[in-house]
Amino acid sequence: MGRIALFAIVLCALACGSGGGGSRDITPPIDGGTDGGNVPDAGPDAGPVDAGPLGGGDWGQYRHDPLGRSENPGVFEAAEVANLTPLWQDPPNLHRYVYTQAVVAEGIVVYTTAFSGNVVAVDERTGKPLWPNGGRTLNLPIINNCEGKKQPGFWASAAIANGVVYVASPDGNVYALRATDGSDVWQARAHVAEPGAAANGEFIQSSPAVSTRLGRLYVGVASSSGLQCEVGGRIASIDLATGAVQQQALVEPGKQGAGIWSSITIIEDENRIYATTANRQGPASATPYAQAFLALDPKTLQVLDHWQNPSPIEDIDFGSSPTPFDAGGMKLIAATSKDGNLYVLRRDALSQGPVWTLPIAKIDPNDPRVGVDPILGWGSISTPAYAHGVLYAAGGKTIDGNAPGSVVALDVANKKILHTHYTPGYVLGPLALAGEILVVESTALDNNSSWLEVLNASDLSLLRSFHADAATYAGPSIAHGAIFWTDQDGLTHNFGVPKYRR
Repeated sequence: MGRIALFAIVLCALACGSGGGGSRDITPPIDGGTDGGNVPDAGPDAGPVDAGPLGGGDWGQYRHDPLGRSENPGVFEAAEVANLTPLWQDPPNLHRYVYTQAVVAEGIVVYTTAFSGNVVAVDERTGKPLWPNGGRTLNLPIINNCEGKKQPGFWASAAIANGVVYVASPDGNVYALRATDGSDVWQARAHVAEPGAAANGEFIQSSPAVSTRLGRLYVGVASSSGLQCEVGGRIASIDLATGAVQQQALVEPGKQGAGIWSSITIIEDENRIYATTANRQGPASATPYAQAFLALDPKTLQVLDHWQNPSPIEDIDFGSSPTPFDAGGMKLIAATSKDGNLYVLRRDALSQGPVWTLPIAKIDPNDPRVGVDPILGWGSISTPAYAHGVLYAAGGKTIDGNAPGSVVALDVANKKILHTHYTPGYVLGPLALAGEILVVESTALDNNSSWLEVLNASDLSLLRSFHADAATYAGPSIAHGAIFWTDQDGLTHNFGVPKYRR
């Protein structure tokens, strides 16, 4: 899925190029480690929220943990939202542009920036920079045969585990950096081509999914360019101790498509990882792993099962990462698609196809063959969240035409919409859950402003709303009683509940 800039809000992209794996537009990625085992079976009547850390624990990687359900277990009472106050007296300004979710663990907050290619670590209590020179810059250019040189910077979130910060760099490497000072532990090449070569524009915008239990992290490889300069998708596994790399191509040699710009889901107890892939090139039958759900072996990276979206729409990436859960006695997995649908499949029988397909957002009626530009409010690339028997999904312009975006709460076992919340803008990033709250960002259709809304997870009623004078493409994160939100201009808007702060 690759993307070409369309708006003044991404002026730098017009000069620097786009990032992605096979579409027309510059849609920023949507972009912890904790439990990665089985998902407990639960239903809408599963009972009260389990007690846990006050305000939740760490949020150490994109979507919180290897399972990727975007839930921070713990106590975050809806009544405490009224007490949210600015977290830092002098919050860092990361400058344009930021498209990635902040990660929070082990006393630090780590941000990655687009185009400038910076990794910035700050003290969680004070917001003060911790690394020399304000952070690490890892921003060698990508060169491809279609568009020449570009410097997209980071379109993938970092991950923090056991004193190490892991980042997927635009220079083609995955880096393990010491959390204390940002120095290298190792670097591992996940691209095929060497830096500076007349390469095909491979780019990692898949946020590292880290499993300390398996001793590995996983990233996908996609394209920095548009449909006419697509790459062949791949998945890479990297040893956390040594940096040794294992890779698996998802198309035959010489073919294009099936890039992965979403994040990998790891279900350790089931010995499976799951991926969603970008659009096809040519007939769908020639690239069966494109625009698809994949189940893979975490050791060999061999594809064990798959389902391909049969939609005839050209630009039909899964920008949403897959969210696993159990419901109605079934092991399920869900993701939204640019075609505006939420797809729910049995993760132990992907090839049987969806058990539920729910339209949640429109596509462009004036361009139905391609018409799925998420930063015009069409379709969805927002990753669903799951907790306490409820699946939450979001996207762009609503099917009924009443709002530029929405969040829905779903009882999947009974194929029932429990609640709907209309958002003031379209939703691009992943949702975030903790205790009794659900947090969602949305951006105005003119891409000049955005909102952070804190909802009651039980009924999607609005508890609190915050506004920014810039678009937001990064999903929020929740840790230790605080909400971390960064707009695309690099302004950090972080709010904490004093009762929960440690």
